[in-house]
Amino acid sequence: MIPVILFIFSACNDVNNHKGLSRKGKLLSSVTWKYDSNASIRGDENINEDSEGFVLKDDVKKIGDFFTGTLRFGEDKTDPEKLSYERKYGKGFFSVSVQGWWEFNDNETAIIMKEWDDINKKELPSETKQIIKLTKDRLILKDKQGIEHFYIAQ
Repeated sequence: MIPVILFIFSACNDVNNHKGLSRKGKLLSSVTWKYDSNASIRGDENINEDSEGFVLKDDVKKIGDFFTGTLRFGEDKTDPEKLSYERKYGKGFFSVSVQGWWEFNDNETAIIMKEWDDINKKELPSETKQIIKLTKDRLILKDKQGIEHFYIAQ
């Protein structure tokens, strides 16, 4: 009887079960994250159009922002045991979406993303991104090559 109760309790607290999502998971999935091209190019979250040096400005920034895209984490609508994400590039008719599932690693310092290949109907190899910073306004993820990707809340 006790092992059954422990199993049920641990299943309810599983980070992949959206009802048991941690505070960090709720913060991550509470907004749409817009890729910050200037910060990502320079590797500095404090960069803006008024900064010195190379920055995207005016029409060039608009074009860059159009092609960079957004990242949205949330609940999977078809499987309540999974959490899903969507990466969207472009806008409107000219947009392309990539979807998949995500979960935290054991200590919630990284996000494991598993993209879905809709053409071949299979899950692609997972990609782990280390969480450098997560606040209500800013998300910084580092990929396995060590490149930091900066996002701002929309």
